[in-house]
Amino acid sequence: MSLKGRVRASFSTGWVGRDGVWLSVVVTVGTLVYLTYLAIYPYPAHGAGLYLAIAEQISTHGYRLPETIPHYTAGGVPFAYPPLMFYVIAVLHDALGLDPISLTRYLPGLFTVVYLIPYYYLAKELLESPTQAGSATVVLAVTPVVLKWHLAAGGVVRAAAFLFVLTGLYTGIRTFKAKDRRWLLPSIVLFALTILTHPVYTAFFGLSYLLMVGFFDRSRSGVGLGASVAIGGIILAAPWWWHVVSMHGISIFTAAAGTHDGLGGGITRLFDSFAKPLVSPSQWLFYALSVAGSLALVRQRQFFVPIWMLLTGYLLTQDRLLYVAGAMAAAVFICEVCLPIAKSQLGGEFRERYISLLLLALIGSSIVAGGVLMTTDGATENRTETLLPASYMDRHDERAMGWIKRHTLPSSRFVVLGDAAELFPFLTHRTSLMSPWGVEWKGNPQFERQKRLYDSTSACKSAGCLTQSFQNADLHPEYVYVPKGEYTIRRDDHIQSIRMRRSLVRSPEYTLVFENRGVMIYRVNRFTPRA
Repeated sequence: MSLKGRVRASFSTGWVGRDGVWLSVVVTVGTLVYLTYLAIYPYPAHGAGLYLAIAEQISTHGYRLPETIPHYTAGGVPFAYPPLMFYVIAVLHDALGLDPISLTRYLPGLFTVVYLIPYYYLAKELLESPTQAGSATVVLAVTPVVLKWHLAAGGVVRAAAFLFVLTGLYTGIRTFKAKDRRWLLPSIVLFALTILTHPVYTAFFGLSYLLMVGFFDRSRSGVGLGASVAIGGIILAAPWWWHVVSMHGISIFTAAAGTHDGLGGGITRLFDSFAKPLVSPSQWLFYALSVAGSLALVRQRQFFVPIWMLLTGYLLTQDRLLYVAGAMAAAVFICEVCLPIAKSQLGGEFRERYISLLLLALIGSSIVAGGVLMTTDGATENRTETLLPASYMDRHDERAMGWIKRHTLPSSRFVVLGDAAELFPFLTHRTSLMSPWGVEWKGNPQFERQKRLYDSTSACKSAGCLTQSFQNADLHPEYVYVPKGEYTIRRDDHIQSIRMRRSLVRSPEYTLVFENRGVMIYRVNRFTPRA
């Protein structure tokens, strides 16, 4: 055979033609999404201030786990978070001098590209088709809700956990479906890494393994292997959870488990997970494809992926995890329903995988250019909005917080309106009295109280509203930090009324001490007693 023939054969039947081409496509699409995000956001989307504060405390304590994280509420918050990525951040900062804010801008995107590789191989094992596996991976790479939680600043922890989970699911499917016991030890290690990174992803890991055992290896040996992964991972993670239990008691984990909607949720959860995505501008297309693919799989009596999607949506409140199975189901619909229609229209001479590559390249390019990161919202006077909400801070916040560090006492207490509050304690080393971040470790009542207080106060449009809120909550701040113009409250877009400044300047209870184009800072004087 000639060299040209051998190359052509390798593309049609070998690694280059199947896995290699698809991996090139998905990594390219993932990289384009990442670069688009960097071009749009000079600061990280969302925030990871508490995560960075934890890493800073770990470094300050000589790499020992701290008991509390100061400045997030008056008494600080208990430290009980899985610590792996906080150690990574601390080491990168201490050893290499890397800026923590920059880490939250660049690291998540690297993870979102890398996790596509194990996902492709996982999908290939489950769908038994490189074309469908590649299609599923492209869908996952551009699904907005997945990017929202992994590409943004908090992805420095969440995207890393997602990488561990997807890699662990691949080793699990090799263990249970392919009956290859050599993957047991990697599965144990990856489960331990997930435990040490994020609790929600740990729950998803465990749920997925239970389903793998139930579908692919219900033998005594299979059950034993599944139990070995669970027990082995828990044992490897013991230095962390044992330390937390020793400091705070086991109740700290049960208290946190009741926040963020917990597990399950009855009819309400069914609506939130399986009806609301249909009315979401960024989700409805991806969700519709996932549902259509699930129905196609049920018709073929292939139940693992549909049941996986169903239980993930019902038991876990995180939409982003729904699309691990959902993207695979969508790929089935694209490849087994859409592509045959396309082939019938374009002619039989086009091979399936080349049609799918062409269609997905076009879809991926259009989504990267305008659909994933940008959209138009008519409710806001047709201004362009990002599906990833505005960064929690910008250069005006950065300068305002720098002024605070130079001109206020370290003991000063602040109330910060808007999501800059998440980064404020880390960047200023000043106490934010009103902060829901990390309070879940104190239990659901305190967590819900802080959320309500934060939401209502951050939405205030007058000095009287602020004063009333402080008095009702028995808060005694020395300063209040007020955003101007556009800002977010727990990721929801808001616009500060121009009346707010006039109201605060006229009020005898507040004195303006700093102002720039994006921020006002007021000293709080003695409140007028309530009648």
